[in-house]
Amino acid sequence: MRPSLFRRLLPLAALCLLLSACGGKAATPFDPAATAQALQDSGAFSEPLESMSQDLACGTLYAIDSADVTGCAVYTTPTAGAEEIAVFTLVDEDAAKSALDALTQRVADQKEALENYQPNEVSKLDNAILEQRGNSVLLAVAADADAAQKALDALK
Repeated sequence: MRPSLFRRLLPLAALCLLLSACGGKAATPFDPAATAQALQDSGAFSEPLESMSQDLACGTLYAIDSADVTGCAVYTTPTAGAEEIAVFTLVDEDAAKSALDALTQRVADQKEALENYQPNEVSKLDNAILEQRGNSVLLAVAADADAAQKALDALK
């Protein structure tokens, strides 16, 4: 009994689908201002956040080399809670990888700092959104991580 044409072509069709999925378009890098605004408009934060300068954000909060940053939008809570938005565009993907490591460290440091005196804020850090898209990185710590993620998904 000869295999049907369909059965012979099925592996080829599967291979074509796999290759087209692998060759898909990379996610567009974050635009700092637009991304931060979309997150703020999402209703994901329990209180208004305040803008922070690039120099203060890079040097004080995140330990990111300011010389590698070509644009950013950083917003933090005025009440010493965990909520924040940080979106950075960097000179290249290697600098973005280093910045993502710094943002990841920020989340770990905040967990340690807040666990004893604001333990209700730690759950927000447990659901922190950390992402790299090309030469950009993002950290979002929100009261409603699902709403924040929906806002980010809409930007893709």
